[in-house]
Amino acid sequence: MTNSKIEIQNILPNTKLTCFVIPSLFSKAECEELLNVNRKESFQKAISNYPTYYRNNERFVTDDNELSIQLFKKVKPYLPKIIKIDSSIKAENGIWKIKELNNRLRFCKYSENQYFNRHLDGIHYRNETTQSKLTFMIYLNNASEFKGGRTLFYETKETDKIWASYIPKQGDLIVFDHNVWHEGELVKQGEKYVLRSDILYSKQVTKQIQKPFTGHLGYIWSILKINDNTILSGGRDKEIKSWNIFGKQMHSLNGHLNSILSIEKISNNIFISGSRDRKIIVWKDFKKINTIEIHSAIVLSLCRIDNNTFASSSGDNTVKISNLKGTVLQTFKEHKNWVWKVIKLSQDIIASSSEDGTIKIWDCKIEKSINTFFENCSIISLTYNKLTRQLISGNLKGEITIRTLSKDYHQVGIKTFKAHSGIIRTIKLINHNQIATGGEDNKVKIWDLNGQILSEFEHQNFVQSIELLDKETIISASYDGTIKTWKIKTTANNGYN
Repeated sequence: MTNSKIEIQNILPNTKLTCFVIPSLFSKAECEELLNVNRKESFQKAISNYPTYYRNNERFVTDDNELSIQLFKKVKPYLPKIIKIDSSIKAENGIWKIKELNNRLRFCKYSENQYFNRHLDGIHYRNETTQSKLTFMIYLNNASEFKGGRTLFYETKETDKIWASYIPKQGDLIVFDHNVWHEGELVKQGEKYVLRSDILYSKQVTKQIQKPFTGHLGYIWSILKINDNTILSGGRDKEIKSWNIFGKQMHSLNGHLNSILSIEKISNNIFISGSRDRKIIVWKDFKKINTIEIHSAIVLSLCRIDNNTFASSSGDNTVKISNLKGTVLQTFKEHKNWVWKVIKLSQDIIASSSEDGTIKIWDCKIEKSINTFFENCSIISLTYNKLTRQLISGNLKGEITIRTLSKDYHQVGIKTFKAHSGIIRTIKLINHNQIATGGEDNKVKIWDLNGQILSEFEHQNFVQSIELLDKETIISASYDGTIKTWKIKTTANNGYN
């Protein structure tokens, strides 16, 4: 039975998207019990798992079956019993029936100058038939205890216009669709506390013909072609899958405890993978042969140096050179924030791009940078055109910068052009005249190196990784859980592959 005195407040006007508040569903005493002394003393910075452009608050994560069952029992009468979805992503379509609350509970603390910038909440996949559809968030204290800290909603990622806002009140529960853009406004003074989880729904699935490259649950972070017949992919479902070039799944590898963010080929039968679990796994003939733990935060990027040595970059702000046994040979510590990408320029020279707005050139024979390039925002993606000595970077503002380097890796030329309306997540060199880029505007774009767009394709969510299948075909991986194949036109006799 629902409490007849409670009036549900719909937050978003003129939309079919779910977004409502249940005022005072939880009492002051219940909120204080949820935010008990032990939990208050357990908050940790989110920086080891999330970049500062995205969020900088503190949180405490716990898996608590008993508490999630209690919370779900209280809120269930107010929730949609079914959700009907008609999406271009066929796996999402159908009638979803309410099931339970995700037992992973995230207690969040926002102190002065802390925020959670505009984003969509990620889907939690229990399995193919059960996944989260709605965000569940309890405000654990009143807005009178802090300044700022509203929950803001937007119709799109790009708009400056606030669609709706809500001022937190202790005990209120807000529920909204994962497809609603929102942010936790900057707290200017005091402390704000919330408890967040996800409401899971399930559906019956009839057996369907397996389409090419289907099988991952949720975000796909990385794809890599390791030979003429095999493609690897890694995702949020903690699995590495191998496919033939037609998209038939050949292997499914388990070993990581969290999202797989990077995969790199070392030799014909060895590759390595890096994960949010802070581990690097060495695989030989599709079997795990070693687990390497050398970073204190998320592993973001991997780069082959030779058949026994690789570079890795991390959310611990470092770049490390290690061998396949896990022995660290060198550590580069000059970056001040996450190191998003590390790439090889020559046998002894590597480059890295960072959340701190710099690209650093490193000589592997010494533990210091030999040059630094500066931009005014995070540099997320990086690649190098060896033939033309062009270092190509993509940043937070959706800009591509092409730097021409001298033989001693100093900048002798530079040009920048706007490529995407969102963050550029990946850059792939197609040939010495063309690149493919993927961004948070859901687009895959093909460019010549003068900044002229040649082709454009689209996913339903962020484009995270691009790989070249052959001279006229690329594949792209997305947060929408798909790997797609695109035909492109390239310059003939380009001399670079």
